[in-house]
Amino acid sequence: MADPRRVLLTGASRGLGAALGRGLAGRGHSLMLVARSEAQLAQRVAECSAAGAHAASCTADLAIAEECERVARAAEQRFGGIDVLINNAGIGPYRPFTDHSATDIVRIVALNLMAPMLLARALLPGMLARGHGHVVNIASDLARRPLANMAPYVASKFGVLGFAGSLHRELRARGVKVTTVLPGIIDSSFNGAVEGGQDARWAMPTADLARQVIALLDLPPHLVADEIALHPVDGDY
Repeated sequence: MADPRRVLLTGASRGLGAALGRGLAGRGHSLMLVARSEAQLAQRVAECSAAGAHAASCTADLAIAEECERVARAAEQRFGGIDVLINNAGIGPYRPFTDHSATDIVRIVALNLMAPMLLARALLPGMLARGHGHVVNIASDLARRPLANMAPYVASKFGVLGFAGSLHRELRARGVKVTTVLPGIIDSSFNGAVEGGQDARWAMPTADLARQVIALLDLPPHLVADEIALHPVDGDY
């Protein structure tokens, strides 16, 4: 098991983010949980604290650039630095491209792609100064497998994959790891679905996926998983 880390986790209020928070708390990591819903974040902090973790929350809309900067500052001030950034927040409505408004498109790209870049930009100086750190980006297998009616989402996740791959090559000799997770279908509340109602062979339970993501932190310093793809065995991939 990895030594306790100070983790900033976005999209922490529900779905995979909530499962990641519970799993990280159970392994003794300190957590700054970020999402838009103050009430849901309070519940997640209570869960993580009950598991013995040092947990705090920061309510923010990460589609706004200034909010990314504020969250990063708050996390570093609260914990004295962040060792692991998990970019999990994301949106991706399923609809024809021409049914998206200009505002829809800007928001999807801002949250899915710009926020991970801005949070990494804000937190990397501290990681590099300490000589260690890990940026984990939850993307999607759609970054490599385009899907109709998801064009802005797919484009943003394609961008995350490219950004993370370039950043990995830039930082790998300086002690900071960068990993992109490319999951298939997840049994979560994404796009209004009801979590917990799918067959695990068709949609991954969030707890199962969270365990695999958290295991990335256990890799020894000389190993990095730059990309990891995970799918339910009967999923479409």
